[in-house]
Amino acid sequence: MTMDIEVEKSFHKHPLEIDLTQSCVGELNTMVRDDINWPIIYGVGVNIKTGEIFPANFPDKGPDLPLRMARHFTGSHQVLDIYDAAVGMLRIGPFNYDPLRGVDLWLAQSDEFILKHLSTSPEVEPPHFAMQVRATLRYIQDNQFPAVTVFRNNNPHYFRRDETTGCWTPVRY
Repeated sequence: MTMDIEVEKSFHKHPLEIDLTQSCVGELNTMVRDDINWPIIYGVGVNIKTGEIFPANFPDKGPDLPLRMARHFTGSHQVLDIYDAAVGMLRIGPFNYDPLRGVDLWLAQSDEFILKHLSTSPEVEPPHFAMQVRATLRYIQDNQFPAVTVFRNNNPHYFRRDETTGCWTPVRY
C-alpha cells in the first residue's frame, strides 16, 4: 500500500528512532453508539521522553490547509511527506489539479447538505468539518490552476515553526 511505504520512508528520515508497532484503525478504533460507528480516539500524541501514548486533539492543522485539502478534493490520493525533520521545515507543492466543476453549487448549499454529501461518515465528523470544506471549495474556486496562481515559477511554499509563538511562518528557501 502506498501510504505504508510513504509513512515508513518518513520514519526512516526522522532523527529520532521511531518503532511503530500498532496502528489503531478500523475495528480496533471503532465503537458502536446508536447503530453508528464512532472512532474511539480521533488522534493520539506520544511523549517522546517516556513513550507514553495518549488521546490528543490537534487544533492547529498546519499552514495552507485549504490548499492541502484542495489536492484531495480534486482527486489526488497520494500521501505526501511534507515535513523534513532534518531542516525543520514543511514543504507544500508544487502541484496542479484540474478545475472542479460545480463549486458554486456546493458553496450555495447548507452545512448539513455539505456534511451529508461530502463526508464518508457525517454522523461523527468534528464540528468544524463544513467550515473547512467551504474554505477548501472557495480556495479551489479562486485558484483553479494552482501551478499558475499559487506556485508561480514552480516554487513550493516553505514553512517553519516559530520557536517563540509555535506558529507556522513562511520562509524563503
